[in-house]
Amino acid sequence: MPSFSDPRLVCRPALPSDTDDVLEFTKLIWEGHDYIKYVWREWLDDPQGLLAAAQYGLHTVGIAKVTLLSPGQWWLEGLRVDPQYQGLKVGSHLHEYTDHWWSSHGDGVIRLMTSSERVQVHHLSERTGYTKVGEVAKYCSQDSEGLGGHPVKQVGPAQGESAFEPVAADRLGSVLEFASSHLSHSNGLMDSGWRFSTPDQATLQDSARRGHLHWWDNRQGLLATFEDEEDGARILSISFAAIAQTASLSGLLRDTIDLAREKRFAAVHWLAPVESGVQAALREAGYVLEWEGTGYLYAKSHPSA
Repeated sequence: MPSFSDPRLVCRPALPSDTDDVLEFTKLIWEGHDYIKYVWREWLDDPQGLLAAAQYGLHTVGIAKVTLLSPGQWWLEGLRVDPQYQGLKVGSHLHEYTDHWWSSHGDGVIRLMTSSERVQVHHLSERTGYTKVGEVAKYCSQDSEGLGGHPVKQVGPAQGESAFEPVAADRLGSVLEFASSHLSHSNGLMDSGWRFSTPDQATLQDSARRGHLHWWDNRQGLLATFEDEEDGARILSISFAAIAQTASLSGLLRDTIDLAREKRFAAVHWLAPVESGVQAALREAGYVLEWEGTGYLYAKSHPSA
């Protein structure tokens, strides 16, 4: 039976003094490819969300992050636990702590993504009021021959003409309405780099400002992308692909490979919805499935809603 002198697990806002412990226990997570070391300082300085830490005795043994993506849209990410302290239910305590903080300080909706294999996280999310709203899998255009190794069929404009028309940030016009009306295949969500939200004025303006928002094929489709990096190579990642006719999705995806080639990206990646029509279009366009499992998306509306 624990005594009053035994260490206790305490969840609290993270401090700069947590840095050494966090960077130490995360350096071997994901076989040494964890991104925490790259974002830790930025997370510490975030004035709008919460970076939470779990302390056991003198050591920080877990972290979690609540991030404000856009007005009324929050993302729960970065849940990490020191492998040496797995038996203390650190992850459960951090989840409940961050969820309570968001209930007290947040609004709108909060979402998270977890592996399809993490059954305990599924149960924890559902127990705390989250509902599964989607499932995604990672597809990539790149094979052993690199970008364009798959045969690309010519569709839409004639050879040499671009199928895409950039959207200016000050001329969004019907862009938001189109995106909202033609994303049923992805449950209305877009990816902004392992973070999912509903397209809104702020996110679309930012995408257009960066040159990553395009009409496709005389406004029969709308493509939003972002630039990523993998193993030192530039990757064009798809945020969303809104399409007026689902049957045309494979054409848009093939043309996206041409767009990436034109802009000298090494590959096109998409955390794509696990939906039969989308997966068929990806295969037809020459994309290959990269993940063995999938990612589950969960969401929770704020009590005030």
